[in-house]
Amino acid sequence: MKPALACLSWLLCTAGACAGTCSPPQGLKDETDAARIQQLAVELLPCLASPDPHLRDDLAFNQLSTWARGDRLTPATLERLRTELVAVLDAAPDPAGVHPPFAALTLAEVARTDRLKPWLTPAQRADLVEHAARFLAGVRDYRGFTPGEGWRHGVAHGADLALQLGMNAALTAPQRLRLLAAVSAQVMADHRHAYRFGEGARLARAALQLQLRLEPDAAGWQAWLDNLLRPLQEARQWDEAALTDLHNLREFLWPLLAGVLDLDDATRREAWLAPLQKALRRLG
Repeated sequence: MKPALACLSWLLCTAGACAGTCSPPQGLKDETDAARIQQLAVELLPCLASPDPHLRDDLAFNQLSTWARGDRLTPATLERLRTELVAVLDAAPDPAGVHPPFAALTLAEVARTDRLKPWLTPAQRADLVEHAARFLAGVRDYRGFTPGEGWRHGVAHGADLALQLGMNAALTAPQRLRLLAAVSAQVMADHRHAYRFGEGARLARAALQLQLRLEPDAAGWQAWLDNLLRPLQEARQWDEAALTDLHNLREFLWPLLAGVLDLDDATRREAWLAPLQKALRRLG
């Protein structure tokens, strides 16, 4: 391929136009050659857009996650993954609606590598935070698992990305607040969709880790809880939207309570526990 055409091909792929070119190589799990693994990691990226859940989830995502968690991907490869996957979040969704959620989930694995062994520059990390927050807050496709189509799970995958970024010691307080705002914005979804695939628990886990590092005082913790409950308290009647909000708040607050109860920091646990229990009692 000529250089100009190769460059054009790469640009199109990063914009999602190569979503239908998933050709999984053989012998992925048994590959040990370091250079070959870097090549295969990039070759697997189009499979994250496959409408086939086996190719998308079982093969592509699981293999990329295994290599990332096994410290098998070089910073250069991780940066290539970051660049191409962020481009997916910027592009229009694919027809099946699977590519952005799986780009976000894979970016969570990329972010985890930086959390454990920093390699991103401050500017790259800030860019990833902004994309993560914008993606999570903007999810409107609330499909979780669909028989025959597999997972989309955009909210849960976005929450996982917020979690990995939020736990990174290199993040600033404003960056964590940006992520927390995105998490909080999805607690009640669109006031019409009722979570049923564990989204509340994934949001709660991300929120708890962000709050632990933001270290709000008692007033700040209470204000955050009050803000979460405000839409429900302002509802004028018990209609379907209000009942859906009630369901989603419970889906979020009960896992959050479990996380607070499990904290090793007794002072923090006691300070956050009473307001949280009060919030749950207010929900009935």
